[in-house]
Amino acid sequence: MTISANQCNGPIQKPKLEPVNSRSGWNLNKIFSFGTSVAKKTSSCNARESTCSKNNQAENSSTQGIETREELVQSNVLTSSTPSTKDIHKCFCCGTILAVPPRAGKFRCSICQTTNILVELITKPELDERIGMEKGSEPISVALVKSLISECYDRLQKNKTDLGSSKSLHEIFDPLGKYLYDVFSSHDTLNKAFFSKPQYEMLNSSNKTNSVHVDRKGIKEVFFLLTTLPTKRPLYYALKGANCLLRRLERVFTRGLDEDRWVFILFEIPFFQISLTPPSVQKVPKMTDAPEIRMLCYEILKRCLGVLSNIHDSKKTKQIVLNFAKMDESAFFSILEVFNLYLSFQLKKYYCVANNPQNSHDGSHSPNSILVPSLEDDEEYYRVVALKAELELASQSLVSLLIPGNSKHLDAGPSRSYSSKKSRKENKIKLLQYGNDWRIHSVLVAILFLFRANRLRSKPIPTYHFYNFLVDYVHIKVDFDTWQRDERRVQRKDAIMRDVLNSIHGSGARNSKSVNFNFYMCQYPFTISLGSKISILEHEARRQMERKAEEAFINSLDKRVVFDTHLRISVRRDHVVQDSLRCLQNNLGSFKKSLRVLFLNEPGIDAGGVRKEWFMLLTKEIFNPLSGMFSNIEDSNLLWFALGPTEREDMYQLFGSILGLALYNSTVLELNFPQALYKVLAGKSLNQLDYKTLHPTIYRSLSSLRKVDANELNTLGLTFEVTYKDVLGTTQTKELIEGGADVLVDESNLEQYIDLYTLFFLRDGVSRQLDAFIDGFKNVIGGNALSLFDEEEIELLLCGHTDHGIDVEILESVTKYTGWPSAQEAKNSTVIKWFWEIMQSMDQNHRKLLMSFVTGSDRVPATGIQNLPFRIHLLNDNQDSCRLPLAHTCFNELAIYNYSSKEKLSQKLYRAMEESSGFGIK
Repeated sequence: MTISANQCNGPIQKPKLEPVNSRSGWNLNKIFSFGTSVAKKTSSCNARESTCSKNNQAENSSTQGIETREELVQSNVLTSSTPSTKDIHKCFCCGTILAVPPRAGKFRCSICQTTNILVELITKPELDERIGMEKGSEPISVALVKSLISECYDRLQKNKTDLGSSKSLHEIFDPLGKYLYDVFSSHDTLNKAFFSKPQYEMLNSSNKTNSVHVDRKGIKEVFFLLTTLPTKRPLYYALKGANCLLRRLERVFTRGLDEDRWVFILFEIPFFQISLTPPSVQKVPKMTDAPEIRMLCYEILKRCLGVLSNIHDSKKTKQIVLNFAKMDESAFFSILEVFNLYLSFQLKKYYCVANNPQNSHDGSHSPNSILVPSLEDDEEYYRVVALKAELELASQSLVSLLIPGNSKHLDAGPSRSYSSKKSRKENKIKLLQYGNDWRIHSVLVAILFLFRANRLRSKPIPTYHFYNFLVDYVHIKVDFDTWQRDERRVQRKDAIMRDVLNSIHGSGARNSKSVNFNFYMCQYPFTISLGSKISILEHEARRQMERKAEEAFINSLDKRVVFDTHLRISVRRDHVVQDSLRCLQNNLGSFKKSLRVLFLNEPGIDAGGVRKEWFMLLTKEIFNPLSGMFSNIEDSNLLWFALGPTEREDMYQLFGSILGLALYNSTVLELNFPQALYKVLAGKSLNQLDYKTLHPTIYRSLSSLRKVDANELNTLGLTFEVTYKDVLGTTQTKELIEGGADVLVDESNLEQYIDLYTLFFLRDGVSRQLDAFIDGFKNVIGGNALSLFDEEEIELLLCGHTDHGIDVEILESVTKYTGWPSAQEAKNSTVIKWFWEIMQSMDQNHRKLLMSFVTGSDRVPATGIQNLPFRIHLLNDNQDSCRLPLAHTCFNELAIYNYSSKEKLSQKLYRAMEESSGFGIK
């Protein structure tokens, strides 16, 4: 079967396009009538001219552009009112803003080569008759495909036995190929296929569902059946039909989800991973390794992601998120892995060019020149694959990034061995390369849908499964700074100081050479690994510390008064809370300076270790039950804000400031709070599940009320009141709503009662304490850096890994040694072998005690113990000694002597661990 171009492009004659060389033909008042704010931000209109000429060739005429396409429209189209103006439309696939002649029935996007159909086309009766999809006919299914395959094999057998027949293999299987092409090239036909049984029965019923029940197993089985045939023509036609469907798009997701099931069906094609990974090396190549099959799979995935990412109706996006949330875990993991592989595939081409500009044929052109917008499908895919293969051969430092398997293995990235910091910087992927790439933007939006869906699942998968470790090779700090620059609004009171500092750094706000980008990686932080997020947080903290130090220096010159460039905390060990509160209240404007702590009458100099000790002592005092600030919930053994009146809101503000300072200064604390606390820090609302974590037994009792019948519920006599004991032990009663004492709980208001009851103990009953805590935290932490983290990651930052033991083997592998002639001699020395044997024999409690002695914290860092800088130093010129080992907590360094026996080393080590409070030498 030969597929003509008309089958893809359709019969409608395309309108003649007049080149646009000025704005005079555009009705700008109509275009920008949707919002004054957008008109202010957009100084010029950027709309690429669509190609509507007879031969479908792209025209390059364009005007200067609109800043972001999301700001333009919430719907897919803006039209003008007069015949002389040009209509403005968005491409249904890539979202590009296009200028189209008025009353055009369709237009072709010059960026992604998609034909966008604006008027509803009547399906040809011949097509319906040919594919047998009249009312009541059987839709495509595994059984039907098996039947057609069986007929093809019968013809093949007959062809072998019939001496007068000489049909080729392709001719024998041609009817199957034609059928598959016609099915997959029609969205109406595909919408009626691959129903799971529940929705198939509801298809013609009155109460349709918003969920899309797709027979995933059936789709995969059909495609795997096609790979067992003696010819790849049927598989090729099925994929070709799907590609033609995606190259001719009508308005999508404007009706119910069941009208656009075909998008979710195409997402289940099982060969996407193959197109994104290197072909297998086998003597007999697989059918799916054929270049044309790989190219079509890539194109289908690319265009499906484009369609999904250009849905702007909030109701439809919520329905899509719910549909993803209802997937079983294996299907959810599978589609997440495909999306992550696609993102890696797109980013890797930029990484290859960044590392080998001298070998790239396009290195001298614009950042996006490696993919010319007007390239046809096969040209784009083959060119990218060939480019990456060429550059990888030219550079011995590159390794394969696209490893099939679970998405958590995507951290296999380029070699991290750099010759210098300069080369490391040069190896990063630049914002100019990806900031306007619609392919990357579309997959980020698709992963965002999955990320939101994961929050709605009964058992969410951990956040780290969404990380794409190739994003670590993006200039993520530049991405963050540029994003901040676009988001920042200069405050009037700081304008003079900012002007002075900007003139010093040469970073004026007005930069005529600035480039507008459609998106930033930091807008999709779930793809950024925790290590990269921490580097952004440290980068932002360091910059603000330097800025505060510069402000202090300038003020000292102006007022001729010495201003300290550090936040200095001087405390007595026996009065750590009172002294800390006094110091912080006296330095409210200095929280963003570098922190220095001094314990009075102790010789310790703060290079990090004294600070850790101060945080540890302070949090222990604050969380002491005798302080009355927090209650220990016996049911969960977790802490929460104490109920009842409080006269010490400043103490809660101090607690918030302490957490902010710990985060700001990269210090791990020993906290015992539920995740609800970190949700508050992340700016998220609390719900019943948070109460369940804190009060599991009471929550089970509340939930049991849902199973009680109406009469029994009425006999309980519950009202909208809550009774509790405050911090002083006094019994208190509060109304949950106004006049709640007179409102009985019944079936109609039961859910409201449970909501108000749970939120009272989480939020409403401790609102003053929570507000003071948040104020203290915000006094320290500001800006958008924290918005990159979710509550799970914030807990890791503040508390480290609480459920991870100390892995001695990993710690030994990353340990560095000083005081020996060489690292190898240190590893072979007797005292070091004894040390690791002693630590290996310790239980987890003693291992944590040792880590607390050496590093100031017994917690494993958020990024894992493999990223903990741990050092062992040899003292006394390799001589024995009776002294105890020393710990330099500032540098995570243990200093030991060359003890004469293993027993002596063990004795000294245990004594040092157990008597490690304070700073001095024993």
